[in-house]
Amino acid sequence: MPKITPDILLFIVFLSANLIIGLLAGRRVKTLREYSIGDKDFSTATVSSTIVATWIGGGFMFYGLQNIYTNGLLFMIPLLGSVFCLLFTGRVLAVRMGEFLNNLSVAEAMGDLYGPVVRIITAISGILGSMSAVAIQFQVIAKMLTLLLGIESPRINTIVIIAAASIVILYSAFGGIRSVIITDLFQFIIFIIFIPILGLVVWNNLKDPGKVISTLTTNPIFNLRQTMVWSPKLLSAIGFMLYFTIPSIKPAVFQRVTIAKNLEQVKKSFTYAAGSTLLINLSIAWIAILLLADNPNLVPSNLVSHIITHYAYPGLKGLIAVGITAMAMSTADSYLNSSAVIAVHDIIKPFRSSWKESIANVRIFSFGLGIGALLLALRTRDLLELVLLGGSFYMPIVTVPLLLAIFGFRSTPRAVLIGMAAGFLTVAFWNILLGHLGIDRLIPGIVANLIFFMGSHYLLREKGGWIGIKDPYPLLAARQERRNAWNNFIQTIRQPELYSYLKKNLPTQEFIYSLFGLYVLGATYASFFTIPEDVVATYQRLYNHIAHSVLVITAGFITYPAWPPTFKAKRFITIAWPAGICYILFLVGTILMVMSGFHQIQVMIFILNLVLTALLLDWRLMFVLVSSGILLAIGAFYLYLGGIPQIHVSEACLQFKAIYGLPLFISFLLAIISFRQSKDELEDKTNYLLMLQKKEKDRLVEVANYREELLRELNPEEVKIFDQVTSEYLKQAIYRVRDYLRLDVTELSIDVLLSDIRALVKVHQVKPRPQLVVKQLSKHQTIQADISKIKQLLINSISYIQTYNSNNIPIIITIEDTRLGYELSHMQDYIRKVSALRIVVTTHREIPPIQEVYISKEQDNTNKNLPMTAELLPLVENARIIDAHYGYIEQDQNKFHMYVIPINVREVRGKVMELIKKHVSADPAELAHPLAIRLENELLTKLRETEVDIHLVHQALDIIKKYHGGIKRRSGEPYFTHPMSVALILLDYSKDQHAVIAALLHDIVEDTSLSLSHIQAMFGKEAAFLVGKATNLESKLRRINLADHENLHRLMNYEDKRAALIKLADRLHNMRTIEGHPSLSKQKRIADETLAFFVPMARHLELPNMAEELGKISLEVLGK
Repeated sequence: MPKITPDILLFIVFLSANLIIGLLAGRRVKTLREYSIGDKDFSTATVSSTIVATWIGGGFMFYGLQNIYTNGLLFMIPLLGSVFCLLFTGRVLAVRMGEFLNNLSVAEAMGDLYGPVVRIITAISGILGSMSAVAIQFQVIAKMLTLLLGIESPRINTIVIIAAASIVILYSAFGGIRSVIITDLFQFIIFIIFIPILGLVVWNNLKDPGKVISTLTTNPIFNLRQTMVWSPKLLSAIGFMLYFTIPSIKPAVFQRVTIAKNLEQVKKSFTYAAGSTLLINLSIAWIAILLLADNPNLVPSNLVSHIITHYAYPGLKGLIAVGITAMAMSTADSYLNSSAVIAVHDIIKPFRSSWKESIANVRIFSFGLGIGALLLALRTRDLLELVLLGGSFYMPIVTVPLLLAIFGFRSTPRAVLIGMAAGFLTVAFWNILLGHLGIDRLIPGIVANLIFFMGSHYLLREKGGWIGIKDPYPLLAARQERRNAWNNFIQTIRQPELYSYLKKNLPTQEFIYSLFGLYVLGATYASFFTIPEDVVATYQRLYNHIAHSVLVITAGFITYPAWPPTFKAKRFITIAWPAGICYILFLVGTILMVMSGFHQIQVMIFILNLVLTALLLDWRLMFVLVSSGILLAIGAFYLYLGGIPQIHVSEACLQFKAIYGLPLFISFLLAIISFRQSKDELEDKTNYLLMLQKKEKDRLVEVANYREELLRELNPEEVKIFDQVTSEYLKQAIYRVRDYLRLDVTELSIDVLLSDIRALVKVHQVKPRPQLVVKQLSKHQTIQADISKIKQLLINSISYIQTYNSNNIPIIITIEDTRLGYELSHMQDYIRKVSALRIVVTTHREIPPIQEVYISKEQDNTNKNLPMTAELLPLVENARIIDAHYGYIEQDQNKFHMYVIPINVREVRGKVMELIKKHVSADPAELAHPLAIRLENELLTKLRETEVDIHLVHQALDIIKKYHGGIKRRSGEPYFTHPMSVALILLDYSKDQHAVIAALLHDIVEDTSLSLSHIQAMFGKEAAFLVGKATNLESKLRRINLADHENLHRLMNYEDKRAALIKLADRLHNMRTIEGHPSLSKQKRIADETLAFFVPMARHLELPNMAEELGKISLEVLGK
């Protein structure tokens, strides 16, 4: 019996920990769904880890080292295909697999597509392939136990394989997918600790590090030109490349798709797994290269044994065994779990519909399949042969129709079965008939399946074809995101905004320039001491140039705070700062490092330069400066010396490890600390802003609920009195306090707007990040609105819908052309129509058909049904934004939001609406204007001869001076002189008090923040009526601009002669001062309108003198 050593004890602890974790994690499993895919609550990091743990088995450590050691690039290059396969699965396949997310197995998915026969065949193929994968892991664990125990005999090996298999079968059978995932994560962590330690151990035992460079440069297996010569080996390598590259989507891999919450998580998990797999592949390749450099005469199949016997010390041997076993177990448990589910769910159940899918039955099948894998492991010893054997059972039969279905090609069961039969027969007879070609049967089997499947589909004229995937929206979202990223990249190239980018990378404090200069001074001149005198003499010219130039630049940075303001100009330092860093730290740094023969101190300084630059600049700028500096250094060598000098590395291996390794470790440590500090600060700021946002929401909810609380406290009689007292004046006041929004109207391209929305979604606090599909169906190119508020509207909708979008279904934004309608009180049975956009934000695949016209309603009707809660504030804000844009809104809170807004909001919303909250006051200079004084005196003198209340006139004059204050007519006089002149003209035709007051106030509603409700409260209902008839706006809470024909209709239906007189007096004064208008074309348009409507109106009212004067001035203008 072998002695219990620390290595064996460590191995026992590892196996026990896995068994305990697996059993504890799987104890709550009650149903087959829980056993197979769990509750879909795993994090992206966990799913990514289990993908890597499943993908890279323990056998890879053996056959990977063996084949890289013997074949070099002919295996390393095909090995990169596995990375591409994961990346391809994540970036291309994931977004097309939405319809499979709720399947328990790959066989069920194929059965849903092509029926029960295909389902059973897929299940059988999947189980056979999974058994070969599990058999490989059993062999790996057995080998590790044999090496750990130090016993070599066929009988002992058999016993060890049985023992190892029993442990894995027991652990896998009693745990569901949750136990598999949790143990995979545990094993993945152990594995990523083990790999770098193993590489470091082999490196430490390498007597001459220079052998590595020699091996890579002299050994023909690493010579790309020699390895690419056509030969049976190259043909075999191409086969391996295809095998590793083609996504086989085996049962365990398909299961990793179905355990994810949504397609976005699938995409991220496989992408991250590709990066991790690349690092692991490179690490194993590096270990194989180190072994080859140390001893090129080793037996390739015994490399792991050689590492343990020659490099490992007590404790490390156990760690190596644990690390490789972790890789094996993480793959074995995954394939056992998925194959047991397939056996029960996809083979037994279709034959016996009454079969009960109990957990006990699944565990029994797990034991049975494990025993089958054990028998396979005892029969075959070549690990790579087992890998290909597993693939032969699955890829030529299942992979082809499954991949085509994922890409949108569907056919009938008959065509699929023909292709599967062709693939199987090719695999079965290939080695017998064409094995002498040296090509493995796997790829020919796949090709045969593809040819017969596609051929039979078209020759037999089967239904289907390239009909597309069931749910195309995730794919559309991914395509649009890539297109948007590409467009942004092109835009950046065309309009780089380099200056603003460099400006952002400037230090915030001036003293940083001085500190940087002091660092450069010390580091650069300390570097000079590492360069031998003979090297200085050889490169004297280059050396002198470096010494003098660095001194000048360093002095400039040190003295920067004392520079005159002229030289501190941002444009100069914006260019000088990155240029100085590039030149001193990397161009000069590279030259000094080469000249010193890569002296350890010089290398340490160069690493510190990298760390310092990472702290000072954005990583992209840092990459450009480092690359540019090194390339310029190479150019400098060619310029001064005609080529790069011979590099002589120092001989001391211990110095290499101690002095190179320590700064490198410190560099990474500093970078991580800096990153963590920045991240923590950012999180603190984010939390603070979220807290402030919550307080603001609570305050707004409290304010919004005040009126509702007041009404709830009143009894019905009091409510009735309250409603009666709430006049139009109070409604106007409440609207302005609670619902009014001022708009800053600008014009923007619709495409740019949508691109900005995508960018804003990325930085918004919404998890997971929404997938957006945009359908821009509008013929309009631009929109004129308050762009910032429209962006906020869309972000609010997207965020709100995403909050309830647990499956991260793509959110569809549809933009279509329609029209908005507005009812006008003075025109019965008439709807004012303007061009508009209908914007729908929804997760629904079908949206209501578009209407010809959407009738815009006021805020009172749009928002009354929304309860005031903090969660609904975004929707309340959206209702306010739509109301401010005079639009139309429908909101099914969780899934469907529809907004209709005018293409040009200024068509219906006058600029006067932006004046409502502006501060108004009389201008003393305008009050003292000679014309203003003269007109006021003349008006008051005329009014003394009438019965008009002078007090009311003074009040009206004060109002127009205040509200028209600061505004000039085009001729330069104060604007309020115009209503004075209108009142004077009116007095020639009417002495009515209400008409005079209305004449003075006729522009006040249209051009200022004062409303008709205010005028009615101060001057009475009759005066307010006349002002309302004289204005060009609908007199409601929202003031609607009237088109010319609508305003003229209003004029022709004036209802009161005094209202017509006010309009005629207004037009007469405008015609008398029309010369002040700079646009001749507009003068002529006004003159033409005057002749067509105002002159006939004056004659109709029997005002011949006014009609004559209006006609005369109009003809003079038209005659210009």
